[in-house]
Amino acid sequence: MKFSVLMSVYAKDDPAFLQSSLESIYDSQTVKPDEIIIVFDGHLSPSLTDVLYRFMEGRENVVRFLPQETNRGLGEALRIGQSACHGDYIFRMDADDISRSDRFEKQVGYLTEHPEIDVLGTATEEFLQSPGDLESICSFPAEHERIAKLAKKRNPINHMTVCIRREALMRVGGYETMLYLEDYYLWLRMLAAGCRFANLSEPLVDVRVGNGFYARRSANRQVKGWKALQQFMLREKMITRMRATINMLTVRIFVLIPPFFKKWIYRHLMRRKKKNTL
Repeated sequence: MKFSVLMSVYAKDDPAFLQSSLESIYDSQTVKPDEIIIVFDGHLSPSLTDVLYRFMEGRENVVRFLPQETNRGLGEALRIGQSACHGDYIFRMDADDISRSDRFEKQVGYLTEHPEIDVLGTATEEFLQSPGDLESICSFPAEHERIAKLAKKRNPINHMTVCIRREALMRVGGYETMLYLEDYYLWLRMLAAGCRFANLSEPLVDVRVGNGFYARRSANRQVKGWKALQQFMLREKMITRMRATINMLTVRIFVLIPPFFKKWIYRHLMRRKKKNTL
């Protein structure tokens, strides 16, 4: 199985975080990707481009850059990048997170054993300064049926962990812009098309939750995106009008509450504490 890694980088990304992220998807991996596609979402600073081109040295046959003149957002960047991916599967990676060394090995192994699966996510472990410092795990249901049920209410996949069958991705038209909800919109379209989903319960990506993580979930623009998602699910008969009304009420309240309260909700209600093992 050949696989690609797809990443988008934009001007506000941190060069040090990007360096760690890049090292984690190649140098540290027990199974290395066949290609790494990196979209420059608009003009990048010299420090960011320096990190990127130093990473490319010696890996010119693996790493490919797709520079874009203007910043058009994650959905458009991923739409551009997906067309350049040639692997049977496409792994997503964010520019400030860290993939664990056995991430690709375990996800590729699972997909090899379960060829019916089109989208595979994993749990994540969140951190502030260094991986493991919060002992906070974000996980979702493992089985397709439970994932499809959860998708009627909220996003059922950790986007930065996902591996997608390229054929299934292109069959539904791939990524599209949807106001911070590009991934959720893609999952809904793939579910409507009959694609099969799964999640691994083990965290295989360490996710940085500083850097505006909670503030981004306060954007009023998300309400417009959520409304479009409800309309899509209604057209596809995935939800009832009552469910759509409840979803919109929930997201409107969530967007309005202060970031510090969002932080408490995420930490205490939407995450589980990591279990220490001897």
